[in-house]
Amino acid sequence: MSEALHRAELAAIEEQLRHASGAARMTLHRDAAYVALDLGHSALAMTHAVQCLDAARGLGDPRLEAKAHVTAALVMADAYDDQGAETHFSRAEALARACGDARGVALVAVNASHFELERNDSAAAAARLQALLDSDYAPGLLIADVRVGHELHQSFHINYVKGAALALRGEVPADLRARLEAQLPVSAAFLQTLHQEEGLDTARWGPDILDALTAYALWQGRPDEALALADEEVALSRVGGTSLQLGRALLERAGVHAERGEWTQVILDAQEAAPLFEQAGRDLLSVQAWQAVADARAQQGHYREAFEVQRQLTARTQALHRAFFQQGAQLRQIERQAQEAEVRARALAEAALRDPLTGVPNRTHAMNRLQEVWAQAQQGQPNSVALLDIDHFKSVNDRFGHAVGDEVLTRVAQGLSEAVRGTGCLTRFGGEEFLLILPDLSPQDARRVCERLRQTLRELSWADLAPGLAVTGSFGVAAVRRGLPVKDTLQAADGALYAAKAAGRDTVRVELRPAGIGESD
Repeated sequence: MSEALHRAELAAIEEQLRHASGAARMTLHRDAAYVALDLGHSALAMTHAVQCLDAARGLGDPRLEAKAHVTAALVMADAYDDQGAETHFSRAEALARACGDARGVALVAVNASHFELERNDSAAAAARLQALLDSDYAPGLLIADVRVGHELHQSFHINYVKGAALALRGEVPADLRARLEAQLPVSAAFLQTLHQEEGLDTARWGPDILDALTAYALWQGRPDEALALADEEVALSRVGGTSLQLGRALLERAGVHAERGEWTQVILDAQEAAPLFEQAGRDLLSVQAWQAVADARAQQGHYREAFEVQRQLTARTQALHRAFFQQGAQLRQIERQAQEAEVRARALAEAALRDPLTGVPNRTHAMNRLQEVWAQAQQGQPNSVALLDIDHFKSVNDRFGHAVGDEVLTRVAQGLSEAVRGTGCLTRFGGEEFLLILPDLSPQDARRVCERLRQTLRELSWADLAPGLAVTGSFGVAAVRRGLPVKDTLQAADGALYAAKAAGRDTVRVELRPAGIGESD
């Protein structure tokens, strides 16, 4: 796909993001990050990656969060922040394993192997993929994604063939070597079949498949076949590839020419590749291309020219080191800002569910939690609620002032919240009224809890606040019943609270069981 098409794709994704939410928003940010990487826009890619991760965390789905961490890892890897990439890969793998997501574990392994191949660590990539193949998570490779089908399976074989073919040309432990030599022809045959398929998306998969098969042909000692495959990759990349894709194809072909001792061709390909990498913002790859030129000049005996190229490379490498340091710092700043924004968002969300005066959960939180226990009650779980009203609270304000009244509300809320911790949840329902949500308790068990809280309230000391002040409370208990709407449950608790006040206050009353309403045993 050309740069113009990539830019159009990115613009279309960003337009969709204006209206997207939920999992769709997370997926769009993920897609945008990958397109930005293809365009060489690392900072934009990181911005989308952290927004993808933030959206995934908000959904509370560990599978989606694992995918988001993989995206962040690949962006960090692209910026040569290897430590950041490894951290995100590790987090993704831990999440996928914890929830038994076989495809998620496979996704991490395949993408981490790509990262290792980019760092020329083919032995690590091959070992990682072989370990996946030998594990219980291998079937995850065959699980199709609703959006991309079997791309993960194809990517596995591409990375396996390239990683194993390169690794087997070096030192590999004997036990691993045997397994690689057994699997490599199988994966290569799979890629050869894909290469011959007319329906294959050649613009997307063709160059990667040809690159892997070229490495395989070299391992088999077939340099002519390797060169033919490399020529095909270059031709394909010239037709529909990006500058980066064409540069990679040329540099790979330069490597084949080097294997064949064709140094003039190495120089021609590498010299063409270098400015393409610079155009794509991949200066380190440009340095590798110029290094290939210097090596080829030396092989030809042109030592002065080789020295001159090497001298210029030294200066470029120093500049690159500074640039990568600055870029890494920029990406980490983007990630840190996103994390800080997430913390602030969580704090604001939590604050919106708390009463600003007393610090306990507010009415909104109470209704949300009440819906949860109501849903549990529909499955037969015993749950209860209780309304608490501070007795004669108006007289507290009239006698001691509103400042004392506010302090009474705060101390009551905090004291009873501590007393009910582990049993239920105290929320401020409005004014001097509080709602107790008591999951797993029958009305009679809830009554005993409320009797204990009533006594706790009587024993609170107010001497430091207002001499002569005494505070009591009345409680009305009701069951969260199967088939009874939430509003009716609250009305039942309110009726029981009214009965407690009518009985003289400072007491606990349980609702009268409505006629015709029962609970299954």
